[in-house]
Amino acid sequence: MTYTASVKVTDQLGLHARPAAQIAKLVKSAIESNPALVVTIRHPSGKQAQAKSALLLMALGVKSGDSVEVQVDGASDEAAAALVADIQGSLNE
Repeated sequence: MTYTASVKVTDQLGLHARPAAQIAKLVKSAIESNPALVVTIRHPSGKQAQAKSALLLMALGVKSGDSVEVQVDGASDEAAAALVADIQGSLNE
């Protein structure tokens, strides 16, 4: 099952090292309990990255004010929505 949500980045520095590391940690933890899980973050420019890699996330070049699409495959809608909410929290600290 695929769950997709749009998340606006409000952190003044955009998607930099700290939130990228937090997101990667969240996703890796979720994958440990559900190995079929795939989380992708897509920038409006068309670039995308699997969210388990902080380096790939930073390479997207997401700036403050950008909206990104978070796609979660392999999880129930409830679990995916909770993960997206956690990701949004990391992007908006």
